[in-house]
Amino acid sequence: MIAGFRSQLQYIYGFRGAADLPIFERLFLGGEYTIRGFDIRTIGPKDPITGLVLGGNKSLLFNFEEQFTIAGPVRAILFYDVGQVRNVGEPFAWKEDIVQPVVPLLIDPLASVSLTPANAAPGAVPTIVIGQQNAFKSSTGVEVRFFMPVLNVPFRLIFAFNPSRAGVYDNTLQPQKAFQFRFAVGSTF
Repeated sequence: MIAGFRSQLQYIYGFRGAADLPIFERLFLGGEYTIRGFDIRTIGPKDPITGLVLGGNKSLLFNFEEQFTIAGPVRAILFYDVGQVRNVGEPFAWKEDIVQPVVPLLIDPLASVSLTPANAAPGAVPTIVIGQQNAFKSSTGVEVRFFMPVLNVPFRLIFAFNPSRAGVYDNTLQPQKAFQFRFAVGSTF
């Protein structure tokens, strides 16, 4: 029996004149190498209107696993993965707000001005808070890992349950499913 633990804190900051990090430099979680039950790059700050994950500048990740040797190169692994991603100015937290964009009931296409809340930033989409949810996204399950003798690379069959998936959409922009089955090559850590 082997027990494993990984904790990872990432922080990225642009030093040169750019106000925002480009999307290809931002941090995301999800996938077989971070939080196993979620699709790749699906955990992170989102656009309030489209729901697309835009990524953040800091992430916190914890992986726990316990390995049991079944027979020769075949192992069963019980795992628990948890993490979150935050953007500039957002601290890590236990809970996060669920926001919904405010859509006006009537729109006058000929109006030269629009009404926005007094505390809204210029150009920002006005939103309202409709509740709170768990900020840490987690996944737990069982993995069967076997080593191919010639390649010496682990092949993995992963069965995961996602207990805190609220607000996360998969790569087809559908709500993340409770149970996932995946195949991967390589190890988580």
